[in-house]
Amino acid sequence: MSKILIVIPVYNEAERLDKKTFLSHLSKHHDQHILFVNDGSSDNSYEVIEDLRKSAKGQVHTLSLTTNQGKAEAIRKGILKIREKKKDADFFGYIDADLATPLSQVEYIINKLKVDESKLIAFGSREKKTGNDIQRNIWRHYLGRIFAAYSSLLLSLRIYDTQCGAKFFRATATNYGLFEEHLFSRWFFDIEIFLRLRKIVGDENFYKSIIEIPLLEWQEKGNTKLKLKDFLLTPFVLLLIKRKYRK
Repeated sequence: MSKILIVIPVYNEAERLDKKTFLSHLSKHHDQHILFVNDGSSDNSYEVIEDLRKSAKGQVHTLSLTTNQGKAEAIRKGILKIREKKKDADFFGYIDADLATPLSQVEYIINKLKVDESKLIAFGSREKKTGNDIQRNIWRHYLGRIFAAYSSLLLSLRIYDTQCGAKFFRATATNYGLFEEHLFSRWFFDIEIFLRLRKIVGDENFYKSIIEIPLLEWQEKGNTKLKLKDFLLTPFVLLLIKRKYRK
């Protein structure tokens, strides 16, 4: 049985953490472990995830950051922590605390890595297909498509949905040092991870080593934490990312 590590960043998510769903899922999937990273929350998120840890019989782990460092850094530090703790894991990755990507989709994504050993990264996409259930605000969908078109053109990155918060990696992906260095962007770190891998293996091998998977289910939950200022700065941040990871 393959061991799967899931990192979930938590920042003031006490009201949205569905304890019952997490515990129910883990009770049916003994191969999966979750590390909750408390990213300097000011609510009682710490108490909620500690309660989950005590209830989950060794499948839940916690990491607390004393100050808010942003989603990118929370995920990066979480992955380094859980990979050190569980060195025998076969796959690792991250999803969002609100479970917009349901836990049921973790195994669905991982199975794509299991059947094709050439793939290092498998990641979800909110692309609407016949038979899947993607519930997303229409305006956010169109803004997302504008962002995707701009970033694809600017960075020559042929990916439909870089920003879906569900990405999983084969254990050997750690050999490429994707998470060793601080991630530059607070919101577009997923793009940085892709560009880091592409810079190491080259264009041809990069596209051979990744697989984008239209999710069967995805549901938008609440408001985005992306502020207006962050949105307006998006073109400039992407330009800085391009400069940092230029070929």
